[in-house]
Amino acid sequence: MADTEHREQHNHGSGTFVGGDVHGGLWQVFLPPYGKKTSGNPAPTKRQPEQDDEDEDDYEGVLGSLIVAAWVSAAAGLAVVYAVMGWPWTDHEPAPGIAARIGGGLVAFYACLAAAAAFFARLAQVFELWSEQCAITAAQSRGRLVARPPASMSRTMAGLTAAAAVAAELLASLYGWSSYGGEVSQRAHLARLNAAANANSARAAAKRSRA
Repeated sequence: MADTEHREQHNHGSGTFVGGDVHGGLWQVFLPPYGKKTSGNPAPTKRQPEQDDEDEDDYEGVLGSLIVAAWVSAAAGLAVVYAVMGWPWTDHEPAPGIAARIGGGLVAFYACLAAAAAFFARLAQVFELWSEQCAITAAQSRGRLVARPPASMSRTMAGLTAAAAVAAELLASLYGWSSYGGEVSQRAHLARLNAAANANSARAAAKRSRA
């Protein structure tokens, strides 16, 4: 009786199934993430267990939060323009007085900067998730030529994450006296660190892949 050979198959995610393994498709590199951290992060950072749950929850609906922050920032910016130009909100209202323009303009400007800080922090998270997605694709790819494109994309996303995070932290420093400024700054800072770790993991995966 012939022995039956049992071959273990590994399924690590969506992609091309070759030789018992699923390799992430390169098309995933060019798709933005959908607001959820991948469970197979190739470069996890050292965190406390209770902090992991909080970080995961912070990424839920990140794209929706990004859109809302952009809309609030744009609306507040438009209000600043109306205040500076002295335009009435409707055609049937008289032009606002100088006191109303100064007061309304300052409030709108303050709200615009706050929303802009939140926008850049969420944008940094989106780029971070994108860099993670590319790093996982690079780690699952067999062959150096296949692993290099997602690894390069992961490093690019890490650079964009750093730029967005710096912008968010600078704007959040204006609100450092409040818990809002600290929350936004921490969110951007963690995204920058995680994206850098993803880029390093992707670089290592490309180097150890077979030629």
